[in-house]
Amino acid sequence: MKKVLLILALVSLVGCKPGAEKAVELGKSEVAADVRDPDSVKFRYLRFVQGEDSPDGAITGYVCGQINAKNGFGAYEGFSPFLMKISMKSKGTFSKGVTYSVTEKKIYTRFSDPVPASYKDNCGPDE
Repeated sequence: MKKVLLILALVSLVGCKPGAEKAVELGKSEVAADVRDPDSVKFRYLRFVQGEDSPDGAITGYVCGQINAKNGFGAYEGFSPFLMKISMKSKGTFSKGVTYSVTEKKIYTRFSDPVPASYKDNCGPDE
């Protein structure tokens, strides 16, 4: 019985690959850091569109959604689409942390303008 409990404890300590939830969390913090008032940011339609896994174990993909933040006058500007390409890799077997790099980040200024093709191609439609 002790061996079974020991094995279960060890298995629970093993870190998993970073997933969509972690990517969205990182994406929100990275995008919010680029606006005038990061504490006022509102998000909607957040998702992670995963690309292919790389041979070194890194997971790449796009964090997509819409952002609404306050302007210099303190008013919300309205929702605008954004995308961020991210590559994540687990820090180690027994760690829940990840190392990540952002290779592309775009916040489109107006939602009323036609959504650029690069957003549609990489993220698909907003729901």
